[in-house]
Amino acid sequence: MRRGVRCGSGFALICAWTATQVLAGPPALTPRVQANYMLNCMGCHIADGSGAPGKVPSLRDTLVPLAMSPAGRRFLVQVPGASQSSLSDLELAQLLGWMVRNLSVHSVPTDFVDFTAAEVARYRRYPLVDVRATRTRLLAAAADRFGTASAASSSIGR
Repeated sequence: MRRGVRCGSGFALICAWTATQVLAGPPALTPRVQANYMLNCMGCHIADGSGAPGKVPSLRDTLVPLAMSPAGRRFLVQVPGASQSSLSDLELAQLLGWMVRNLSVHSVPTDFVDFTAAEVARYRRYPLVDVRATRTRLLAAAADRFGTASAASSSIGR
């Protein structure tokens, strides 16, 4: 009888543990778009998008201003780290939208339109020739609307 009690107790313990694991559900996973940022961008721009002063530009003050103009959107897609990544057009479009919403110090305007796979495919085909000059020109144009004068004066591009 003792052996049966021990066996029954062990079985009950295993069943209880299994039930807690099943009811708890799968472990929380990093959303795919955030994982894409971690794997493709975070190495240079770091976790919060602030970059490395003097080496890698911060994304925090520039994402919204750039994402609000056609030329700025084209620039964000054509930056070599984005355009040459192994991400599909859809994944890159989703990543850019996530970055605008999660890394920018600016509030996202209500008229912001998410990037599309077709838009990314259209812009990605053409390489960006002069990243620094293009970035400086675009940020200077956006400075009045978004107050990005400090970002516009930065000529570091990537």
